[in-house]
Amino acid sequence: MASNKGSGFVTTMVCVTCGAEQFFDAQVPDSLICPKCHSTVFRQFMTPTARDDATIAQLEEEARSIEYGDSSPDTSADDVRDLES
Repeated sequence: MASNKGSGFVTTMVCVTCGAEQFFDAQVPDSLICPKCHSTVFRQFMTPTARDDATIAQLEEEARSIEYGDSSPDTSADDVRDLES
């Protein structure tokens, strides 16, 4: 995995079994084991290291644009009527 150092993010590894979190600002070890339940199954997330209001607002805006994209519909009622005829 690539290094996150200096990018403003850390890699957060969350144990699927118990929910324990481990944070890495460099490369995640290949053989990661949960210190609580000893599971080896994790989900990976990128977590911002900066917690100021401006950064949080920017990340929330980016998340909204990624999740929902353009709010205009791809088809109109006229398009559907044309297909039905």
